[in-house]
Amino acid sequence: MTGLMAGVGRFCARHAWWVMAGWVLVAVIVGAAVNLVGAQTDNDLDLPGTGSQRATDVLAKRFPPQQNGTSPIVFYTPEGRLTSGDHKAAVKDAVVAMRHVDHVYSVLNPVSSKGQEAGLVSQDGATAYAPVLLDIDSGLVDEQLASEILDAARGAAEPAGIQVEAGGSIGSRLSTPATESSELVGLTAAMIILTVVLGSLVAMGLPIIVAIVALSCALSVIGLLGHLIGVPSIAPTVATMIGLGVGIDYALFLVTRHKDQLNAGSSIRDSIAHAVATSGSAIVFAGGTVIIALLCLGVASIPLVTSIGLASVVAVVIAVLGAVTLLPALLSVVGGGIYRLSLPHWLQRRPAQGRSAFWTRWAEGVTGHPWLAIVGALVLLVPPIIPVFSLELGQEDIAVTPTSTTERRAYDLVKDGLGVGYNGPLLIATTLKPPAHASAQFTRQYQEAKTLKRELKREQKSLLAQKKSLERQQRSLEAQADVLQAKGDDLQQQEADLLAQRAALEAEASALENQKAELLQEKRTLLAEKRELKREARQLAKEAVRVAAALVVVRVREAVLEERIDNATNPDRIRRLEERLDRVQAREADLQRRADQLKREGMRLVDKAERLENQRDTLKQRGAALKRQARALRASKRELTAQGEALQAQAADLQAQQSELEAQSQQLQREADQLKRQKQKAQQQKKHAERLQNKLTNELTAAGGDKRATDPRVVALQDQLLATPGVKALTPPQMSANGDALVINAVPHTAPASDATAALVEYLRADVLPQNTDEGLRSYVGGYTASYVDLASKISQRLLLVVGVVLALSFLLLLLAFRSLLVPVQAAIANLLSVAASFGVLTATFQWGWGLSLVGLDAPGGTVPIASYVPLMMFAILFGLSMDYEVFLVSHIIAARDHGIPARPAVSHGLADSARVISAAALIMICVFGSFILNGDPTVKQFGVGLSVAVFLAAALVLVLAPALLTLFGRATWQLPRWLDRLLPDLGIGE
Repeated sequence: MTGLMAGVGRFCARHAWWVMAGWVLVAVIVGAAVNLVGAQTDNDLDLPGTGSQRATDVLAKRFPPQQNGTSPIVFYTPEGRLTSGDHKAAVKDAVVAMRHVDHVYSVLNPVSSKGQEAGLVSQDGATAYAPVLLDIDSGLVDEQLASEILDAARGAAEPAGIQVEAGGSIGSRLSTPATESSELVGLTAAMIILTVVLGSLVAMGLPIIVAIVALSCALSVIGLLGHLIGVPSIAPTVATMIGLGVGIDYALFLVTRHKDQLNAGSSIRDSIAHAVATSGSAIVFAGGTVIIALLCLGVASIPLVTSIGLASVVAVVIAVLGAVTLLPALLSVVGGGIYRLSLPHWLQRRPAQGRSAFWTRWAEGVTGHPWLAIVGALVLLVPPIIPVFSLELGQEDIAVTPTSTTERRAYDLVKDGLGVGYNGPLLIATTLKPPAHASAQFTRQYQEAKTLKRELKREQKSLLAQKKSLERQQRSLEAQADVLQAKGDDLQQQEADLLAQRAALEAEASALENQKAELLQEKRTLLAEKRELKREARQLAKEAVRVAAALVVVRVREAVLEERIDNATNPDRIRRLEERLDRVQAREADLQRRADQLKREGMRLVDKAERLENQRDTLKQRGAALKRQARALRASKRELTAQGEALQAQAADLQAQQSELEAQSQQLQREADQLKRQKQKAQQQKKHAERLQNKLTNELTAAGGDKRATDPRVVALQDQLLATPGVKALTPPQMSANGDALVINAVPHTAPASDATAALVEYLRADVLPQNTDEGLRSYVGGYTASYVDLASKISQRLLLVVGVVLALSFLLLLLAFRSLLVPVQAAIANLLSVAASFGVLTATFQWGWGLSLVGLDAPGGTVPIASYVPLMMFAILFGLSMDYEVFLVSHIIAARDHGIPARPAVSHGLADSARVISAAALIMICVFGSFILNGDPTVKQFGVGLSVAVFLAAALVLVLAPALLTLFGRATWQLPRWLDRLLPDLGIGE
């Protein structure tokens, strides 16, 4: 292999400008391609074989495109309610505006009646969220689409004083923290270290240039790769961390070897060829170990992890290619200028033949006291390893993301307004065999409600007709009463005329008496008495007629007034009529008393007339003439009497008509009372219908407006979920078109990332949902939270398998490279220890909360869940990177043995020769990884902490434990069984 790599080095050195032009061309092509089609990332969490994936499959098959998931657009007003006034109109306008954005499939208005029934508005009305459903996978949402949706909502709602934030995939896409500052810090630290190690700014610049060019190409390729496979949005960040680290480290190894050879007197091209043959071979094998470790992530069969691993592989492959092709070309172009812009003499380290006095003494101390070195390494590792036994795999926690992001603000608004569980509802997808149908009880109640509705409609129509008929009769009676009133007034006028005529007759009779006064002078006493008697009789008769007529009129008025009172509805009119009736009745009583008095006086006059009759005969002759005149007066009297009788007859007729009107009024009142009773009965039926309707409405509301969801199996499922401890609320179910599937969102009491929510998912799957399988229901718990629970579970199941595969392949690769059984064994032991210790530090920092403030996190509960895929990714990355240091250490040891140095002294020589480069490379990688702790994403911080600590521990073990073990192994390190020695090819890895 060294021959092949030497040829590559010579070619790149001879055709340096062509090689650099080729790299520039490739960088331009892939850069232009990614700018043309765009970098594509996909955060969809596919987990084949899990409950959450089965739930997603149910959605994809029966509820498209709901498998893409919804993103909440949160509205908040500090004053008033979102469900009224201008705020309600503004939210509606925002929903309409979002519906007009491309790829928006639907948006439910939270302040509509349907939205409020679905629980999208807080109790105080200040907070609401609109679920936005897209017609593309949520993982394919780019920043432009997310911005258009949020801007549409804000443009309509913010003028009304409403705060608008985005959650879900939309908010996540708009809340990705920038990594430029982290990369700049890491590069700056690497440049300082490289300058100190390499001694000049020109030499420092070469690894930086190679690493940046390689990383640029890698990120472009990863962006294009996203169009072929799902690449998570965190993958470019992880690839950047690894690409920068290995790119700078690999270049450092080769530049250091090249400078050492130049210092030893080699020519530039020979030095380049030899450096690529030796260090380049080690770089290829070191990169191979990293690539194999990352590819082994595919064994987990988790698309998310596999995609991140592939993206990282791209970065490592291009970094290796850059180190063995572009870097030799740059070294050839720079030539002797590599020493330009050197550091001051007092800052430069000039060890003889690349060996430092410090590292020489270190190597002698480790190899001279191997057991002490081993014990010291173990003592260093035990404390950080202890926390790893309490490591729990969790999920990304939005509650600890920066408050400057819309995703975090949306999370906090929902938590404060509706409850933390609404940030991560559990999706219950259920299939039904046979399909759901409306329950018999609901159908019976529904038919009863329809029948009542028809009867009420018919009854109301009949009552309305009866009411109109009674009103017509009432108007007719009032008209007849008015006619009777007019007739009564006419009778009163005729009575007045009759009294006037009587007064005229009396005047005439008085005149006649005056004419006879002289004739009757002689009979003065008798005639005076007789005249007095007649006068009294006439006055009595006159007054009797007047009183009788007055009584008739008064009684007619009384009847009319009573009828008006019975028919009147206006309280003021009734009061005035009753006052008039009281006055009329008082008048009637006075007239009756006067009539009785006149009767008594008439009896007295009769007695007096009998006494005077005895005297009449004597006055007969003298009264003959007067009789003739009296006849005339009597005739007039008879005429007046006849007229009075006629008036009485008319009054009687009026009384009869009044009685008839009273009878009709009573009949009308009876009909009105009957109508009132019918109305009361209809009102009772209406109330019953309303109660039945409300019951049906409540059942339909609980059924999501679909009567098929009243199926007893669906109702029982809802009751079971609501009775489950930890479930706060349920959204109304959604039924598929043919009723063979439904979806319910169960809102937990706890946060999405909490252990209690994960336990709820497991409890639902294990104890609650299986109860319905006998009834033809199969339920699956899905959604964002359940997916991460499944991810953690699947990673836990596959972790040991991945570890075993990585160990086996790494063992095989080191066996091929170094033709040794013990080198791979000690490398695996050292790497496992460093990985375990780094996991422990990760657990203590985030899960235990020790030093969270130091990494820039302020978690509400004092802890941050460790994203489940972080330890798995860390293992693959760290195992590959730590093997790099093993490769460079062992290659130097092999080079010492090739120069004739015995096994144990060769370990000391190899360690002294490689320690400076290994420590510098580790320090650079620690700075690069550690710089990503400045990133706002908690998951990126976890990678930064874990990887930087692990690199430190891996380098420490390579510089302490590995040489101590190899020293103890001695010559046995390089011994192989003969049959295995014959089988293994000699790849020629060494210095």
